[in-house]
Amino acid sequence: MFIAAFSLGMIYSVPLGPLGQIMLNRSINKGFWHGFSLAFIGALADFFICETFLSGIGSLVLSSELRIALQGIGLVFLFYVGIKELILPAIYRGHIDKTNAPYDSGTIQKINFDEKSLLKNLLLVMVYYISNPTILAFWISFSALINQTFIHQHNLFNYTLFSLTFASGTLTCQYLSILFVNKIENFSKIKVALKYISSILYLTTISYFFYLMVQNILTFTMNRGG
Repeated sequence: MFIAAFSLGMIYSVPLGPLGQIMLNRSINKGFWHGFSLAFIGALADFFICETFLSGIGSLVLSSELRIALQGIGLVFLFYVGIKELILPAIYRGHIDKTNAPYDSGTIQKINFDEKSLLKNLLLVMVYYISNPTILAFWISFSALINQTFIHQHNLFNYTLFSLTFASGTLTCQYLSILFVNKIENFSKIKVALKYISSILYLTTISYFFYLMVQNILTFTMNRGG
């Protein structure tokens, strides 16, 4: 069970989504702790979500109207954060490269990590998990698979143990990802390429989330009209 939980956590947390891209970008531009604290808070959120759905509490969901409203507000907030931290810096760097202007690596200076930064990261993680339209459907199916395949004695202790190991896997994967991007920080071409890739992945994922939300709104409207 431990190997399965840790491995699933590692796979689940590969930083390809919006939160992962922001995490990696912050670790490069602002410093290690800005990225790792986001990863740590995300791992805590993964623990609580895993525990909630394994124990069956996750089936108690918010009303459709409130869930759609929260998702819409959250996605607008995530879009704003992505534009500010991923898209605009990549465009700015591209403009400098085209004009052959000297690029000062200290333009984006490392920022000291403090309680305010921690609260911002906590808010960002909360908004992400509220606004992500795929989380509910994913965890309903995923938790059923885990219960059927990996947990043989269904009790709160085993749910907690599995969730802790799963969260440890997510944190380990993201920690290694942060170390990797910080190692290549001095290779400017690779760093610029990663920023462009991050921006594209971010916009693609957020666009998909908006598409899912629109589908949910249309489905909800049709059901009420019917």
